[in-house]
Amino acid sequence: MMSKFTTALLFNLFVYFTYAIIDKLFTFLHFYSNTKLGESLSVIPTTSDIVLIILNVLLSSFFSVYLLYKIKANML
Repeated sequence: MMSKFTTALLFNLFVYFTYAIIDKLFTFLHFYSNTKLGESLSVIPTTSDIVLIILNVLLSSFFSVYLLYKIKANML
């Protein structure tokens, strides 16, 4: 059984890495309106950029929860 601290730490690590991978994919496929989005504070995201960021957060969160359940199921 994992402690709450370990679960929270793993969840945050999974979300961070999954978010970074999806973000690189969106950037590589030129889904964002500007390539400097996230690098420069002078670039203001458009509505479609905000929708993609929210989608990225949701996908990475759901994927991380799925991974945690798979890990917990294998531990039991």
